[in-house]
Amino acid sequence: MSINTYFRVNVVDYKLCSKINTVQKVIHIIALIICSTGLAQSKIDGYIFDNESNEALPYCTIKIFGSITDHLITNQDGKFRLDNIQLTDSLEVRHLGFITKTTTLSYFKTDSILHLEMDVSALDEVVLTANEDTEYPYKLLTDVINQYRERRSKTISRAFLKLTSSARNIPIEQVEGFYNSEHSLAEGILDLRIKSGRFGQNRKFTYYSLDNTKILADFQLFETTNQILPQYPGNMNYEAIKRKYKVKIDDCPTCNDQEVSVSFYPKKANGRLFHGKILLDHTTLSIKKIELDINNPSTKALSSINENVKLTPKQIQLDIVFNPLDFFKIQYYDYSFQMNYEYENFSEVIDSNTFLYLYDYNTSFEEPYFTQKKSFNNDYDKIIALQASNDFWNMNYQFPKSVNDNRTTNFLKNNGYLINYNNYIPLNDIKYTDLSVIVWKKGERLKWQHLLQHSSSNTDELSTSVAKRDLTVGKSYDSPLSAHKDRFTKDNKIKLFISYMVDRFVDKEGSNKTVSRTLLDIESSQFGNNRTRDKLAFVNMAFDIYEIYRQLANSRIKDQMNFEEAKAIFDEVYQGASIEVKKMRKETNDGANPQGMTKWNNRIKAKLGVNNLALD
Repeated sequence: MSINTYFRVNVVDYKLCSKINTVQKVIHIIALIICSTGLAQSKIDGYIFDNESNEALPYCTIKIFGSITDHLITNQDGKFRLDNIQLTDSLEVRHLGFITKTTTLSYFKTDSILHLEMDVSALDEVVLTANEDTEYPYKLLTDVINQYRERRSKTISRAFLKLTSSARNIPIEQVEGFYNSEHSLAEGILDLRIKSGRFGQNRKFTYYSLDNTKILADFQLFETTNQILPQYPGNMNYEAIKRKYKVKIDDCPTCNDQEVSVSFYPKKANGRLFHGKILLDHTTLSIKKIELDINNPSTKALSSINENVKLTPKQIQLDIVFNPLDFFKIQYYDYSFQMNYEYENFSEVIDSNTFLYLYDYNTSFEEPYFTQKKSFNNDYDKIIALQASNDFWNMNYQFPKSVNDNRTTNFLKNNGYLINYNNYIPLNDIKYTDLSVIVWKKGERLKWQHLLQHSSSNTDELSTSVAKRDLTVGKSYDSPLSAHKDRFTKDNKIKLFISYMVDRFVDKEGSNKTVSRTLLDIESSQFGNNRTRDKLAFVNMAFDIYEIYRQLANSRIKDQMNFEEAKAIFDEVYQGASIEVKKMRKETNDGANPQGMTKWNNRIKAKLGVNNLALD
């Protein structure tokens, strides 16, 4: 019986009335607590602007403290977004050259824009000292470089990458991805392993950027080894800097009393030396920002893998910003690359930008697991294989879309294709990407054009063009346009490489979520030369059997399981699927036995609702 029913009863007993009144008060108090908690939990969109110019400040560092402690940065429009926060919490905003500002989050309920004031402290005394001693800039720069060169300890972190490419301001490519990262101050990026990603392409201009994650990982912050990108003083010793560079201390009206801006210019421009400047703290010898620039760089490793395409680098800009909360950790790389693209009578100037943000230091994502090891050509390749879960992206995507991001996404949606944006990858779009794995989908049956994208002559031609390239510079390097292996065999046998991808993440409720996919490695597989309808049906049926077993494994996964237990289940079920496919191969004679094919087709149809013998 409800409380309201009690109130409608003609109560005579005073004690009963008293109890009812007490219950009513308790309910009223609980309701007030719930309401106040609900009001305190809020969502805000805020902007950080320059107080003097009233322009947005991109990539400000924001620290949240109070009921929670968190860190984030603004996007290129100076915008940030916070969900499920307490308005009584506070936020601290930092940006190089500006005075740090602290305010409560409730501020953004009445005003969406927070202005920062420039730090206009002068460096007259330091500049004077530097001008009197011409050796001082060289010695200061060398001391800083030597200190960072000794810092070889590894820092693990999560990372977010955003890459965009355009021609004449028309989007041609967009990539977003979450990574596990390792870096040291001496060597820079040591490793980048993608956790989840998505990308889009312009259908009329199927262009893939150079593998920018490999280029950034190859760049040596303070080592002296060779690298793909040009060198700068951080890659040299004192004698080499003196011989190759002019170094001076700049006037810096935005620097504080401890900051110095050291600029450097090559004495001879040869296309292999960056010019730029370093903002540092001369009292602690800590670096806050490195800005590098070069016009008409000379580097063969940035050429196209297609020998019919002439790719000429025009300009490279690279900014490395260190974390203002700890200047001995890297916060982000901002890499811009402009190139001339020429193919036969077609010519374009392509602008490509890569933003790599490192965050959540000493924390990493759970690594995706594959029941069979797969060597991916590049990140585009792996994005196809990995599960792009909406829950994962909603949980981890902390950057509100900028105006340019929304424009690019909408353009590619209407004029190209988007991979993993809606958990759906049409097979007809995969043929444009020329990647090496196909994900099982009920509504899309494999066709020969999906499996055999190159003739053997095309494969040989591409392999020859790869061999002509000199990729011995720096760390190992490859291109997104790496050629596929030959998928043809002289003995006409079919050899299929099918595996499971298993991944784990934590959703907003704190529950473990396990996702999986069935993958066909079309690069490693061999399909023979007999491209008949029955052979194609056989390949689809083998793919289907592995999918049936994947669904079985998925049904056994419980949220309370750890990832090792989940992986063990998929390993066990994978072995069962492999045995089942061997049995099917024997009974169907690889598609040549009609009776066996009918038998297995009916079994699969009963499980998945697909009819492989009805393929066109």
